[in-house]
Amino acid sequence: MIKDIARTVLAGPVALERLRATNRQALVGSGVRFMGKASRVSLGNQVAIFGPTVLAVTDGGGLTGSRLEIGERTYIGEFNNIRTAGAPIIIGADCLISQHITIVGSNHATQPGRTIASQPWEGEGVVIGNDVWIGAGAVILPCARIGDGAVVAANAVVRGTVAPNSIVGGVPSREIGQRKQP
Repeated sequence: MIKDIARTVLAGPVALERLRATNRQALVGSGVRFMGKASRVSLGNQVAIFGPTVLAVTDGGGLTGSRLEIGERTYIGEFNNIRTAGAPIIIGADCLISQHITIVGSNHATQPGRTIASQPWEGEGVVIGNDVWIGAGAVILPCARIGDGAVVAANAVVRGTVAPNSIVGGVPSREIGQRKQP
């Protein structure tokens, strides 16, 4: 497993160029580090991803469903860490993903009696709706489902469902407000 990951990392510049070539309608900035297969990534029109950001679209830990889909006009800022880890991550259109955010599609199991590193990964990926704003430093954990129009406050940790148009914050996140019409 470590050899497979190392091969992917070493192919980083080549993989990044393949990603750009298969997603010409998007801006993938310098400093973005891509690991995985470009064929498993779909970037919508006018998507902008700025580096240094890591996009790791790789299988592992027994999971083989890695893919990354990002909808039109979504902005992904600097210093982000987006890792499918064998599960899909789907981000809608018109989203704002601030800086220093982690989005992880799966994670190690944690049953006692075995080392964590030896356990299979589990998680059903992440789905982020349209028109979502994720504040700086937020962490989006496996199985998170964030509804359209939601706002995730800075440094929040999201696991589970976030209702459409709600504002969540805290660790773990909880609803702290609702978006309102002007």
